[in-house]
Amino acid sequence: MKVRCINNEGAFLRNFEYDSMKNEGVSGRFGATGYTTYEELTLGAEYLVMGVIIFKTHQGYLVDDGGFISVCPCQLFEVIDDKVNTFWHFRLIDNEEDIYPFIQAIFGYPELCADKMAYENLIVNKEEVTERIYFRRKIELEKEYK
Repeated sequence: MKVRCINNEGAFLRNFEYDSMKNEGVSGRFGATGYTTYEELTLGAEYLVMGVIIFKTHQGYLVDDGGFISVCPCQLFEVIDDKVNTFWHFRLIDNEEDIYPFIQAIFGYPELCADKMAYENLIVNKEEVTERIYFRRKIELEKEYK
């Protein structure tokens, strides 16, 4: 799947809140305030989606910009190619895992779903081995788009 960044500000996400937010400083279902900026995203840039993370309150795309890997709310993007890699896997998060209930499920490249620590090692711990796997899979996916 390929997406384009249409916004990188938390204030934009207010349009997608379930309940009206009276105070701009209060974070909503996205964990973002009206002052949050997703500086890792470049407006108008296209991104290959390497995974979809289903959080308790929203969905995010696993993307990278300039080598910085992050998960950002899908509302910040428009889908420009909706084809999903046929080799992607799905994993429901077990309620005994540390990332539960904040993360409910993961859909993405095989290693992201097979290793229960892959998400944490990629996003939180920034583990080099896990990042190498991510970029190896991204290179494979980029070849499909050429």
